[in-house]
Amino acid sequence: MSVQVVFCTCGGVLAEHLDIEELKSFARETQGVSEIITTDAACTKAMRDDLVEAVSQGSEKLVAFACTRSVCQKPLEAVMEDSGLDPENLVIVNAKEQLAWVHPDRGEATLKAKMLLKASIEKAISVSPTETVSFERTQAALIVGAGIAGLTAASQLIDMGVKVHVIERRPAIGGAMPLISKTFPEEDCTMCLRGPHMISMLTKPGITYHVNSEVKDVERTPKGFKVTYTKAPLDLDLEPKKGKGSPVEAITVPSAGPQEYKLIYSSEPDKEALEAVTESKCGSCTSLFPAALMVHEEKPGDKTIEVGSVILATGFKDFDPTGIPKWGYGLPDVITQYQLARLMDPIGPTGGRVLRPSDAGTPDRIVMIQCVGSRDPEYNRDCSKYCCMAAIKHATVIKKFKNPGAEITILFRDIRASGYGFEAMYNEAKELGVNFAHGDIMSVSSHGDALGIEYTDGMGEPQSLDADMVVLSTGMEPSEGSTELAELFNVELADSGFMKEVDEKVANITTRAPGVFIAGTCTGPKNIPDSIAQAGAAAYMSGSHLSIDVEKKANHPVVIEDNCGRCGICRSVCPYEAITIPEDEYPQFDAELCQSCGLCVSSCPTHALETPNYGYNLIDAQVEAILEEKGDQPLIMGFCCDDCGYNLLDTAGFTGKTYTSGFIPVYVNCMSNLSLRNVLNAVRRGADAVMLVGCVKDRCHFLKGTERSKGQMQIIEELFKMTGVKTPIKILESSGTMVTQFLEALGELEAMVKEA
Repeated sequence: MSVQVVFCTCGGVLAEHLDIEELKSFARETQGVSEIITTDAACTKAMRDDLVEAVSQGSEKLVAFACTRSVCQKPLEAVMEDSGLDPENLVIVNAKEQLAWVHPDRGEATLKAKMLLKASIEKAISVSPTETVSFERTQAALIVGAGIAGLTAASQLIDMGVKVHVIERRPAIGGAMPLISKTFPEEDCTMCLRGPHMISMLTKPGITYHVNSEVKDVERTPKGFKVTYTKAPLDLDLEPKKGKGSPVEAITVPSAGPQEYKLIYSSEPDKEALEAVTESKCGSCTSLFPAALMVHEEKPGDKTIEVGSVILATGFKDFDPTGIPKWGYGLPDVITQYQLARLMDPIGPTGGRVLRPSDAGTPDRIVMIQCVGSRDPEYNRDCSKYCCMAAIKHATVIKKFKNPGAEITILFRDIRASGYGFEAMYNEAKELGVNFAHGDIMSVSSHGDALGIEYTDGMGEPQSLDADMVVLSTGMEPSEGSTELAELFNVELADSGFMKEVDEKVANITTRAPGVFIAGTCTGPKNIPDSIAQAGAAAYMSGSHLSIDVEKKANHPVVIEDNCGRCGICRSVCPYEAITIPEDEYPQFDAELCQSCGLCVSSCPTHALETPNYGYNLIDAQVEAILEEKGDQPLIMGFCCDDCGYNLLDTAGFTGKTYTSGFIPVYVNCMSNLSLRNVLNAVRRGADAVMLVGCVKDRCHFLKGTERSKGQMQIIEELFKMTGVKTPIKILESSGTMVTQFLEALGELEAMVKEA
């Protein structure tokens, strides 16, 4: 198969740094090249017609010697299409950012250009277009969790015309928000929000609620997911009781089983109501307003539904400070901010009266302790984001509406009031007389009828406070069962235990599992507005995923049946669960799930799998082509991630950095796909050193690339020690902006080559 080579001079810029005529002669003499084309600006519309005419008269394959693909790839693909050629037959040599701008010596830069040009010609000869497959997904969505994030997503999906199933493990919908009487920063009454909104949600056609239910099993299908859930028996008497009023919430009774509930009524404050408050924790309660509208006719047992996309919105639970002496939780009148919210709720257990649980008296001295279970390496190292404003909100509400004469102190490490209107609320609290004391808690103890708080202030000096009530601002933790649920849906977990997104900056609701999205506090601590915003984004992404016809390149590995022993290693290492091995058959790939990371390919002990356009032989062919042109200068073979590695070298060019022209990159789709054989062949054919440039571990686009390559390189290092081979090898975890780290690592490798 012959190849056309297009030389773009980038308006003459490349000719200043490279010998273009020498490169043209080199290309003409290279086996497989049929035609040479020259243009001044391949990326411009002005040159498109001339390029289309020239390219359409040549072969099907095209190598473009131009600038970065982020600039010229789309225009050149358009040229290919207009010429009647497949854009997948295009290979680009970045001759500006990765050659001309980083190698000031014209001769050295031209020599490296020859190597890259020859390798690209070899690649172009071998690449072949992959089949496009089309999927029609099940036109229904599943939302797991019926808190504010889940309900927001459900509402927006219904408005988009998507049928929605909502699975909620509690006996009613709403989550934590209905159990909070006021929200910050405007101190809105959530009744005004929750009443109409929840009634609207309960009566909105197209949403099917499965309450008191939990996901039991998940099976991927070509059209989406087959989800089996278990519906537990539910027996709630929602009728008002004489002398007690209407039930307002249900508290889980762990000793009686996960689906057993104790009802709390809207009565005058009494011992039972105060006991209910001290028993409640965020994650254990369910608002029963307006539960009377819920239809509980679904029979208990296992049920199965089929959906095309999933949104996980499983919320959070309060950090439990029980048994940790310094916070005093368990002492009379030491409660959490969530429990204080229940005391302040007009339709809560105490009718909105802030009372001491020990004696139903009014507390006149209240101390709020921040960062309980947050920003603490022993428990949760991260900030829980909402705690500062929750304390300020509650202090302000007490001063304005409950007990203006109360002496309230907030003991803080740092006040984090970064949201819109938050600073104004902080200033209002100070104007109302709320005291802010900077310090770290040492202990909370009981002093007769009062509580004593010992702390060190910002200068490290010991200080003390007395209080009638202590309120702990507890942090957020992942909800119960979220780990198991994440495993069922193949969603990765962060170190904190919250569900992990693909990229926290640009894809913070997308997971590694296609069609599974996350929203709200299951992704990490956040307040109500942020949860709502994220839920809206998840609904949009979920609806987009359900587009009737979705096209995707079937670029999954192909099976070399003569080499396959059906051992199952490929299936066991696949991070996307894209491989099945039916009985007496060879591995089969789900074209939708497979992301073509190549981990199965490099893990196969018999070379029975090959990645299209990134295979063993193609990588070897590029390496061989490069080393055939090796000069006297030491050559460092670089195997680079086609994403972060490519962007890194582009950034070096953009910023005007220079480095040795002896570093020659070969791009692989992922370090997962790089074989031991490829590295060893590079050494055997004369590479003086090898450098692997992959993604930072937690940001690998294919999850395990850098981790995989490290393991393989350890094997090579051991082999080299055993055989006496002294070729140095270095692995660099890098993002597209870590140029300084790249230059330092490359410099170290150069020094090692010289020493060897």
